[in-house]
Amino acid sequence: MGKARTPGAPWYLRPLALLIAGVLLCVVGVCYGRARLAGRQAEAQRAGQVARRGCPLALGQDLVRHALFRYQTRASLPRAYFARAEAALGDGYVYLVLAQSKSPAGEVIGLFTHRDYNHISLALDADLDTLVSYNGGEGIAFPGLNRETVPGLARRAGASLLVYRLPATRHQKQIILRRLGKINQEGSAYNLLGLLFPVAWQPNQMFCSQFVYRMLRLAGLHYFRKDPFQVRPMDFVDLDAQGALTLVEAYTRVGGRLLAREARPLPAGWQASA
Repeated sequence: MGKARTPGAPWYLRPLALLIAGVLLCVVGVCYGRARLAGRQAEAQRAGQVARRGCPLALGQDLVRHALFRYQTRASLPRAYFARAEAALGDGYVYLVLAQSKSPAGEVIGLFTHRDYNHISLALDADLDTLVSYNGGEGIAFPGLNRETVPGLARRAGASLLVYRLPATRHQKQIILRRLGKINQEGSAYNLLGLLFPVAWQPNQMFCSQFVYRMLRLAGLHYFRKDPFQVRPMDFVDLDAQGALTLVEAYTRVGGRLLAREARPLPAGWQASA
């Protein structure tokens, strides 16, 4: 179902994809011009790179795959996912992964947030085999709740990840796992409109930071208070006033290799090219 390869946008939406791409390119151009006039050379250079890499076109083509009023993904998490999560319930932590994935969406969003990390995921095990979030499906799954991998998030040159752990009891992790099972059964969709307006047409429509925050709040693990529609990935670090999070590791894609800070050994399979 959710893991089957999905077709591109329907033929009748392809002109809309080009229109969106054109608008995005104009917006990037405005960001570039304003940054140049204000003397913000680094920001102007970033906007120029976003345009040259074709991010507006790639993002425009992806956006028309999203549905605003119906669920697109069901049963995207297999039984093996829940078995692995069950086995990790007693390790005492949940794990948050912030990603600078260098994806077209992340690069365009970064022009407005002025932050490098614009995606966040949640895992229940230390090896991150249960890593999951709301995303666009990367062309191989429907937009919504999908399983993720470290190599997948960091497959592009220059990508980087920050892995944090947050103390959690077995009961709190069970609450999260049960909700994941419910969403997996009912269906989900990426809350594209929610990035701009505080609205969701159905309960399981979310974007990545909205999803992670709601899972933590459901289990009583949230350590800051904010409207879920307003939560952004870096809030999980910036608003950690009491030091609830512990940085576990940082990873960066250099050339064809995924390198850990302090050159620590990586779990099996992480070095494979995505």
